[in-house]
Amino acid sequence: MNDIISKEVLKKNISFLTTGHYPFDDRIFYHMARSFSEHGWMVEIVSSKSDLKQTIDGISLNCFSDTGIKKREKILRLKDELAHFNPDIVICSEPLAVLAAKKYSKEKKSTRIVYDITEWYPSKKNLEDTPFVFRGIVFLKLIAFNLLASFLTDAFIFGEWHKRRPYRIIFPFKPNATIPYYPDSKYIFNLPPDIKAEKLRVSYFGRISLEKGFGNFINVIKRLSSDKKDLRIEVKIIGWYHNAKDKSECEDLITFPHRNISFSFYEKQPYQDFIKLISDSDIFIDLRKKDFENDRCLPIRLFYFAALGRPVIITDLKSVRKVKTFGSFGYAVDPTDDIKIAAIIADYLKNRELYLEHCREARKLFENKFNWAAIEPELMNFVNEISAS
Repeated sequence: MNDIISKEVLKKNISFLTTGHYPFDDRIFYHMARSFSEHGWMVEIVSSKSDLKQTIDGISLNCFSDTGIKKREKILRLKDELAHFNPDIVICSEPLAVLAAKKYSKEKKSTRIVYDITEWYPSKKNLEDTPFVFRGIVFLKLIAFNLLASFLTDAFIFGEWHKRRPYRIIFPFKPNATIPYYPDSKYIFNLPPDIKAEKLRVSYFGRISLEKGFGNFINVIKRLSSDKKDLRIEVKIIGWYHNAKDKSECEDLITFPHRNISFSFYEKQPYQDFIKLISDSDIFIDLRKKDFENDRCLPIRLFYFAALGRPVIITDLKSVRKVKTFGSFGYAVDPTDDIKIAAIIADYLKNRELYLEHCREARKLFENKFNWAAIEPELMNFVNEISAS
């Protein structure tokens, strides 16, 4: 690829189109959109998840709320927003966004459509509100819908290895690039490690549910509290419940005598506030349930853990094993084995040199490899090539 970004290409417009992400999504706004804006592109984000019209850091946010809007009307609204901005490139995050971009491209035939695939489609969350008896039918419909969107797109961007495989098999000749979820160093609060033998600071964040590992996380905290009665454990819980079932199941788990545990609760935070809030954690723990989808879905937060320079204890997933250097700063575990996980944490508390070594290795990997600056040129060059084709 040509490493020189031509002035002619720089004058073009690019739109990010999403029906599943909020406009300030970390990948879309803080990384991709800002990169294009800083390189001279005119950039807009169109999201149907938020009623927002403003310009921030040169990025136009032309968003609307899709509450009560049918899919056909949503496609037309998305297409109209594109027509106002007149983009040459549209990067879509979901199949419905691809359909809207395709409608727009019939009016501007030089438009190139890029499908940025960061999640399985259909995924569990696409089906969880569907009655069990209909899930098979809905699943097949969504697969057909995604295949149609993939056929209509001009190129793919993939967030990770496992998610690219089926698309590369079915559409082997379409241009593609793999752009991982590496964070930009300017958003990272790099606090020096400050673990103490008598105090442990940990955090749980994201959707609060058993499937995402909240139950496993709490069981480890309970085990550690029981094994080390002189240890003060400070727990931050940052997140949200998707439904009443999640809320009931997870709140029941923390209605025990806390003794040496203190909990702090926070709602979902803006991106930069969130990074700051978790930056004082001593160890990061992610014990999501191991199933077919999770096993092949790399937790984005793994790279943020490395950036923050802390050891990681995470479910032993196939996707995590693909990160060959992971073992130098953490442990992949059976998420239900609270005895072993508590022992790993206790060893970190006792063996300060091991703890600091893992902190150093995590940060070194971020600085040398897992950072946005390392992959930004590939994104820019790939989209330039698609734009110029």
